Amino acid sequence: MKQFRNIMTYEEYLGKVNDQPDQTIPDQAMSIKEILKRYARGLPVEQFKPNYEDDDVSTDDFLPDPRTMDLAERQEFEEMIREEFYEISRKTESPTPTETVGLTKTENVE
Repeated sequence: MKQFRNIMTYEEYLGKVNDQPDQTIPDQAMSIKEILKRYARGLPVEQFKPNYEDDDVSTDDFLPDPRTMDLAERQEFEEMIREEFYEISRKTESPTPTETVGLTKTENVE
């Protein structure tokens, strides 16, 4: 049988306490008053991009859009991609017999 919460069975829930450090950046957001003023004047109400501090991801990791490039940029981009592809494929290939000369199955590698 399901019990219902009422005035006699109510237990107060105090919620969770946030004990982590504050990650807000000062002057990153506009007040409502500022937003309304800008809107009334016809100015753009800027939306700020989030500020993520991630060392693993850099802007160099993202590829440019080929649709916005001219022909010379596309050619350079294609050459860069081909070079990266050949480097990666060369690293992932199994070693050739000439690279394993001198090793035998009976040698103990320590």
